[in-house]
Amino acid sequence: MNIYLLRHGQTEENRKGTYYGNLDVGLNEIGISQGNKAKKFFNNIKLDKVYISDKKRTLEMATLVLGQEKIEGEIKIIQDNRISETNFGDFEGKTYEEIQKHYPKECMCWQNNWKEFVPPNGESYINLYERVKSFMEDIKKIQYDNVLICTHSGVIRAMYCYIMNENIDLFWKFGSKNGDISLIKYEYGNLYIDSITHV
Repeated sequence: MNIYLLRHGQTEENRKGTYYGNLDVGLNEIGISQGNKAKKFFNNIKLDKVYISDKKRTLEMATLVLGQEKIEGEIKIIQDNRISETNFGDFEGKTYEEIQKHYPKECMCWQNNWKEFVPPNGESYINLYERVKSFMEDIKKIQYDNVLICTHSGVIRAMYCYIMNENIDLFWKFGSKNGDISLIKYEYGNLYIDSITHV
């Protein structure tokens, strides 16, 4: 099975460099352009299933890639909140500098234990990994040739960690740019990263 991971295109929050996961923002002009470039990549690939998070930026990206006619006809988009971005709680929409200024104690705790720290009203990276792991376990049970998962940077990094059997430890050892397309192969019970393409 071919599992294509697609990070949504750029948003204004990406451009501003804020921490955001739960904020429901759409693509900006650059993000739309990245979606159109990704569409060319998938032109000759017959996708059997498409999964997105519960955020409109992934729906917009998937719609650009697939085209409205396919969504209304042959391809059903499945929304799954297990592949939504990390919820940064009260840190949402703020830059790291703003978080340091307004939440100095919490920021220090975050630096000292990034895996387990829970932002006020948010979730930890461990929480993120556990729901991504649950999603990936279910993906391994389906039998299709080509599956597209349109999601977020943190989710994709967590998926890489899952593939490497490393829990969350390698989270910061991977990059994931807006519009990136990763091909994950699942063969003979084994998941591996086959390629990463920058659009």
